[in-house]
Amino acid sequence: MDLKERFEIWRDVYALQIDFLRELGNYKLNAAKSDLVAAVASNQLAVARMKALIAQELQGALRRLHQMEGRTATKVKRITTMARNAAYIQNGDDMTRSRMQLMWAAYKVFERMVPLEQLEPTMRIDLHPGARKGAQYINKAAPSEHCHDIPAHVDNAHMLVGYIKRRHYLPLRGTLAHRHVLKVFEAIAHVASAQLNKMQAAIKQMRANTYQVWNPLIIAGLPDTMDVKKIIYNGIKEL
Repeated sequence: MDLKERFEIWRDVYALQIDFLRELGNYKLNAAKSDLVAAVASNQLAVARMKALIAQELQGALRRLHQMEGRTATKVKRITTMARNAAYIQNGDDMTRSRMQLMWAAYKVFERMVPLEQLEPTMRIDLHPGARKGAQYINKAAPSEHCHDIPAHVDNAHMLVGYIKRRHYLPLRGTLAHRHVLKVFEAIAHVASAQLNKMQAAIKQMRANTYQVWNPLIIAGLPDTMDVKKIIYNGIKEL
C-alpha cells in the first residue's frame, strides 16, 4: 500500500464516524434506560433522575446526528484530494511550488487529526548529522539561494518537518533528510488504520454487549461538538 492509499484510510475513518457515534449513543441509551428502571424499582430517586437526564440528553444528541452526515460526506471527498496532495512528499524536491503548498496544507490537516501521544514516536527520531546539511534541501521560495544547515535546536524528525515547512524547504529526493520527512508522513498516515480498527472493534463489542463504557475510546478526528461529547462521555462521571 503506497502513501496515498494509506492517507486515504482517513476517508474510511470519517465515513465510519456517524455509525460509530450512533452505535455508541444507542448502547449508552439502552444502558441508561435499564439503570433508570432498576433505580425506580429500588426507590433510588436521585439515581433515577440522573439516569433520566442522561437518557434525555442522549436521545437529543442521537436525533441531531443527521446534521453531521452532510458535513461528513463533504470531508470524505476532501480527504481523497488531500491524500493525493500529502503523498506528493514522496517526490521530494521534484514538485512545483504550488504542489508543495498543497502538500503542506494537507499535512497540516492530517497532523491535526492525530492525538499528540501518537505523534510522540516521530519526536523521538533523532536526526542523522547528514540530514542537517543544507545541501540536502532546496529552497522552493528562492531556488537560487542555498539552504541553511538545520539548527541544533531542531533535534527530531517531527521538528524537522515543521522547520522546513516554515522555511519553504524541500528535501532532495532519496537523501537522508527525505527519509526522515517520509517517516513523519508515514507515521501520520498509519494512525488512520489503527483508528479504523479501533472503531470497528468497538462497534462489534457494542453489538455483543461487551463494550466498556467506563473506558471511553479516544477517536482521532471526531467533531468537537457538544453532541459528540455527550455521546462519548455521558454516563461516565458517575461510574
